[in-house]
Parts: sequence; C-alpha cells; structure tokens
Amino acid sequence: MSLAPLSATAAEVTHFRTFGFVRLRGAHDDVAPAVTEAFEDVLGRSSPGRQAGAGVSRIAERSDVLRAVLLADHRCPRLARRLLGTDVVYAGGDGVRHDGAVEWHRDGDHRALRLLKIVQYLDPLRGRTGALRIIPGTHRRGGSWDTFTAELDDPLRRLGMEPIDVPAFTVESSPGDLVAFDPHSYHASLGDCYGRRQITTTYASVPESDEARRELSDYLLADRPALRESDDLPALT
Repeated sequence: MSLAPLSATAAEVTHFRTFGFVRLRGAHDDVAPAVTEAFEDVLGRSSPGRQAGAGVSRIAERSDVLRAVLLADHRCPRLARRLLGTDVVYAGGDGVRHDGAVEWHRDGDHRALRLLKIVQYLDPLRGRTGALRIIPGTHRRGGSWDTFTAELDDPLRRLGMEPIDVPAFTVESSPGDLVAFDPHSYHASLGDCYGRRQITTTYASVPESDEARRELSDYLLADRPALRESDDLPALT
C-alpha cells in the first residue's frame, strides 16, 4: 500500500496547542473504505457478530492494512511529532464499537506526561449522534480546570444542566477525517450514538524527567490485561 506522508500545517499545530485538539478533514479519504473493512475483519475475528460494546486492544497491530495506515513512521507517528513538537513513543490504541454515550472525563491526571490520541470514526457523527465533544483549553495542566472534576462528574446536580448541554466544541466528523487531541482535555461523546465505531492510536512525548517516565510506565501498565492479550502480536517494525 502506497501512502503519502501525513502531517499538519502551522495553523493546525497552533490550533492543537491552543485548544487541545485539531480535526484533519479528509486526511484518510483515500483509505477510509480499507480501514473500515480491516476494522470489521479484526473485530469479527475477536468478537463474532456486530454487537455494540465490542472492542479490541492494539487493533493497528492486528492488521497489515491498519499497521501501514496508522503505524508507518511517515503517518501517525510523524503527525504526533509535529503536534507535540518532540520525539514520541507509541502508547497503544484500540478499536471499539461503542454501545452508548461516553460521559465527560479526562484520560488520567498526569502532571508531566504529554499524550496525543489520534482517532478515526468510521461513521458520520454529528452533535446528537456521538460526535466527540471537547472543552477547549482544558488540556492545560495546573490551572483552574484541574479543580473542575466534580462539576463535570455530575453536571445536572452541580451545574443545573444535562451533560449534552455543557458548553463545548462538537468535533463533527466524516469517516475520512482524523481527530487528534490531548486526552487530558475534558471530552465526551453524547447523544444517540449506539454502534459508533472508532479506531485510536495514542502517542506520548519521550519522557524527559523522572516524573514523566513514572507516569508513562503507569499509563502503559494501567491496561495490563490488554497488554497480556497482545503478547502474541508481531513486533512493530
């Protein structure tokens, strides 16, 4: 499979660093059908049937197509280096067919570890059908957002509004789009979104401090069962 290099413009880099996310429209238009076919093949082998809630860890390593599209050095790793501005290490990913909404949350409370999650949704998603919602700027650590957990854990009681009404940017997307975001941002997928399919790959900046190294180790080990499940996978090249 011959694939062009994947990167981001200076404006897209600035958008990511300012708001914590960027949508790359049409970045995978040419490979979207092949990616969807590979997703269904991998999930079909691991979870026969098309039930919602099915998922598999490290999906990109289980398919030659997904390995080429998502893990080749000139593709997502290059994009991650461009957005984070550092060398990066691959920190895993998954393929999931979601069975409903995902409420407001952050992926961990790391103080030094820098992460980037790259996600491709395999279905058109809009505001009321499960599109990713992000509260811009909440990826920045050490500020007032770090004390806002209780409000987003229970917005109806604490803010007087339903989770879907929390002010946020809705990243509507089509199957060929990529969404790259800092998973320390407050994010959610809300509305009528059963059967929503997604593929993610996650990258971390190469740690430059003892604290960052500890946090990366903790991040990788947090999903230990999934890592054990992946022991029989071929090594990345």
